[in-house]
Amino acid sequence: METALDRVPHRPAALQRAVPVLGVPAALLLGMWVAVGRGLAGAAGDLVLLYTLTLALPLTALLVVASVLLRRDARAHAPAGCSLRSALTMPAAWVVLAGFGAVLPDRVGGSGASVLTRLTDPVHLGLSAGFANTLGILSFVLATATVVLAATDLRRTRRIQRGEPLSEDEVLDRLEL
Repeated sequence: METALDRVPHRPAALQRAVPVLGVPAALLLGMWVAVGRGLAGAAGDLVLLYTLTLALPLTALLVVASVLLRRDARAHAPAGCSLRSALTMPAAWVVLAGFGAVLPDRVGGSGASVLTRLTDPVHLGLSAGFANTLGILSFVLATATVVLAATDLRRTRRIQRGEPLSEDEVLDRLEL
């Protein structure tokens, strides 16, 4: 006999199974990277507390929420796995966040420094700051998008579990028009 979730085409790839499992640890590691990771290259300075409160904590919270939602949705499927769009969006957020932490400048000993400038040349501080602005915005956009996608996927899964009909958009998605 067919169950409600049998109607959901779901053959998760390795990435779709791994992302919900790796989500929380990756979020915590990347949050630490943005907050104090620059210290590994000697680039942590006066702005660590500010970056921790205004950047690392909100980004970590968004990614943890997304991870919890993805894990709940993945557990509802057999075999367990999240949607492909979520499985691609969250790692994209991880990559951008790792880059953001590498170029985020700080004040060390009265001068600017980042992991990039410590590994290359201090003359790249302006370049580092420019990339930090762009990657910081992208980090928040991707983290927020991951939360929205995960919540949407979970809501859809729960509706299907209750036996509710597919929405018009879901029907069109299935027809791949």
